[in-house]
Amino acid sequence: MADSNYITRLKRSEGQLRGIQKMIEENRDCSDVLTQLLAVRSSVDRVIEMVITEHLTECLENPLENPLDQKERIEKAIRFLISRK
Repeated sequence: MADSNYITRLKRSEGQLRGIQKMIEENRDCSDVLTQLLAVRSSVDRVIEMVITEHLTECLENPLENPLDQKERIEKAIRFLISRK
């Protein structure tokens, strides 16, 4: 896993969340808060996509010796992908 890329993105999301908390404390306009919340969701969704992509790539490039275990591994990744929709 490319840790630094994930960490950078997650820290950005963390900063956005702190900003949203401050906006709420300041009673900022609802549409401004929602815009920022959607941005955080999008950012976290992108990290999820990156993790799933990396996992599926790993599954395909380095298959498990047991075909049933390999199938289960791939199906689990696909379930994560589908459950996001």
